[in-house]
Amino acid sequence: MQITIEELSSVKKKIKFEVPAERVSHEIGKVYEKIRKQAAVKGFRKGKAPQSYIEKYYSDAMADDVLRNLFNESYPKALLDNKLVPVAHPLLESDGIVAGEDLKFSATVEVVPEIGTVAYEGLQVAKETFVADPAKVEERLQQIRENMAQYVPAAADHAAAQGDMVVIDFEGFIDGVPFPGGKGEDHSLVLGSGSFIPGFEEQLTGLNGGAEADIKVTFPSDYHAKELAGVEASFSVTVKEIKTRELPAFDDDFAKEMGDFENMEQLRNRLAETIEKQEKDRIESDLREQLVKALVEKNDCEVPQTLVDRQVESMLDGAKKRLESQRMSLSMMGMDDDQYKTQFRDVAEQKVKSSLIMSALARQEGVKVGEADIEQQLKKMSEESGHNYDRLKEFYTNNAQANESLVEYLIDEKVFSMLMAKAVITEAAKS
Repeated sequence: MQITIEELSSVKKKIKFEVPAERVSHEIGKVYEKIRKQAAVKGFRKGKAPQSYIEKYYSDAMADDVLRNLFNESYPKALLDNKLVPVAHPLLESDGIVAGEDLKFSATVEVVPEIGTVAYEGLQVAKETFVADPAKVEERLQQIRENMAQYVPAAADHAAAQGDMVVIDFEGFIDGVPFPGGKGEDHSLVLGSGSFIPGFEEQLTGLNGGAEADIKVTFPSDYHAKELAGVEASFSVTVKEIKTRELPAFDDDFAKEMGDFENMEQLRNRLAETIEKQEKDRIESDLREQLVKALVEKNDCEVPQTLVDRQVESMLDGAKKRLESQRMSLSMMGMDDDQYKTQFRDVAEQKVKSSLIMSALARQEGVKVGEADIEQQLKKMSEESGHNYDRLKEFYTNNAQANESLVEYLIDEKVFSMLMAKAVITEAAKS
């Protein structure tokens, strides 16, 4: 059997097979004999149907089986001999099987690209210098304070203003006739929230508790209830109560409500530590992204589109799950599956490239992960998560997929350390 490789690209190969006529005829005979033994032919005992009958009615099945048998026999060897690593099932093409003639068929397949020596020394990246900013602590404190705000009854002469909460009864009319869903009682509405029909909240501004008003609005043209879209309506509204937003004082009691703190100084110190860790993590993450980007630019390679397809599908699945956890969806973001895949395909391709190049670099430099590395990481995970170390170890010992992911993570960490050690890093404060 002759096997030749046609290089369609660095990641797509057409493996051509030429099988001698004698070998083809032998395989045809074997397949027909197997079919004869299994075929139930009316008028003949099982296995006793004439060869002419079998060839007449089972020629298509024979051709499929012969091609499959010869493919299974030769394809793995062709991959091994030519050091090809497929990423998907091949596309088979055949000239047709004829007894007494040579058979030519091919398998077109995407493969992992051969990456030569990975150049990784001297990657130039910029690292942001961490600078403590007391203003960020105060900003975070203010966010916490805003979240702890409460609405309290307003003074009797207080006029409703933006940010206030009004408790209202209302009923809507179109051409003087009440419409379904247009009535509410004791409804709490924060002025400025934009949760009502445009123009409604603004007309409540300046009213006092107990006031009645006739409010005129026009439903938006894209309103979810199509029968109301673009329709003019009026609402009879009674302001039953007005509440103003009250922020808690920045005092020691405030600090104690936040946790195990005696005073505001302790709370500020803890927030400063948290913000510092978050900022340093962000800086580290940004540096890693720059290193990977520089590595890919220095060792750019073609990647199989099958791997890109899988990566973008994985990203899409992850995005959907994250949105679902927030009770959202892609459609709420103005996007469908195809739009997401189009928008993020370049990102997916970069991820595939970086993964292949990082793996090649790990092999090039002989990066290994031993039991001591795994044990150290599990202890770190145990300390950070509070999970029992022995149970963590048992889980990763008994779960091959989880253990493989852990090993891959540790290899990546070692490769990142190599990149950092050899990179030219310029540090500067954020402008």
